[in-house]
Amino acid sequence: MQALSVSDKQAGVAAASAAARKNALDVRARMAVSVLASLVTIGIASPEGQLVLFAGSLAYALSARRGRAIALAYAVMALMAGLASLCTWAISLLSPAMPFQPRGLAVPFLRGAVMMNVVLPLALTCRIQEMLSALKNLKLPFCIYIPAAVMIRFIPTFMNDIRQVAETLKIRGYRLCFGEMLRHPLMLLRLMFTPLLFRSLRTSEELGMAAELKGLEAKSRFVPMCGRPWTRNDTLLVLGALAVALLAAYCHLKWGTLSARAMR
Repeated sequence: MQALSVSDKQAGVAAASAAARKNALDVRARMAVSVLASLVTIGIASPEGQLVLFAGSLAYALSARRGRAIALAYAVMALMAGLASLCTWAISLLSPAMPFQPRGLAVPFLRGAVMMNVVLPLALTCRIQEMLSALKNLKLPFCIYIPAAVMIRFIPTFMNDIRQVAETLKIRGYRLCFGEMLRHPLMLLRLMFTPLLFRSLRTSEELGMAAELKGLEAKSRFVPMCGRPWTRNDTLLVLGALAVALLAAYCHLKWGTLSARAMR
């Protein structure tokens, strides 16, 4: 009976994973959304339009159901934004001719958040075989699609490295709270960032070799083991991204022109 229950559980897990793969979005649709977001967020220079892009991209990122990874990415981005704001404020104190304007920093931070929201689902949910096949089918040069695939695949690997280094420090008795980071920034640099740097270098080499060992340098077409056809959900995703882009452009032209000129 126990063996039967274990087999039933494994069969249920396999069925659930098969259903998830069937309902998953195609990597080409996610790549199209990422390219569209990168083009639109560069062209829109007002907070009003960027807020529309941020709201749509955040909903898209949350649809991947990887809340912990998204929360970690936002925590790192918030830390970087805080450091950038602090440095800008210090420069404004030293040079009164360059006043500190939080509104002027809103657009660059929103652009970064939009790109993070559209890249994370691509990196966390797509299989590397499908991603490599889609990039190669675009007829891109070998020196472009291999680094692109390695960079996208590097994101979840880097998150895993952060978790492993943090668990190692906890085992050794170090406290990784926000107060300790502020009181001992040099110790954090030595204990956290130095191991992450060496692990990142090693991981990048391993990912590059793994991509080359898949036979991508050959002239024959690379076909993944489980091909995924274009479905209705993929079409709806691309159409939804186009609708959000048009709405953001409308908000930019309607309300954001004056604010963009004032920031310039």
